[in-house]
Amino acid sequence: MQYIVTIILNLLGSIAKNPIIQKIAIFSFFFGVVSFTVNFFISKASTNLSDISQILVLASYLGFLNALKIVLNFLIAGFFAKQVLAFIRS
Repeated sequence: MQYIVTIILNLLGSIAKNPIIQKIAIFSFFFGVVSFTVNFFISKASTNLSDISQILVLASYLGFLNALKIVLNFLIAGFFAKQVLAFIRS
């Protein structure tokens, strides 16, 4: 049993050294964090959306705000992941 655990940990260690796996892991972590914060602020702003203007209500209805939210998530998470990996390499 101890040998199986050792083999599994060695395989995970060798996989973790792969730079593509590192990028995927860091990007997915930051994407989750950024998605949570953006969803939180969008939900706070969307309650008062009808008071601001009819154009924002229409944009929300057509899905433009959701598309903008996804684009912002990718951009911010990609930037954070790139900065963290650059810091790790140096």
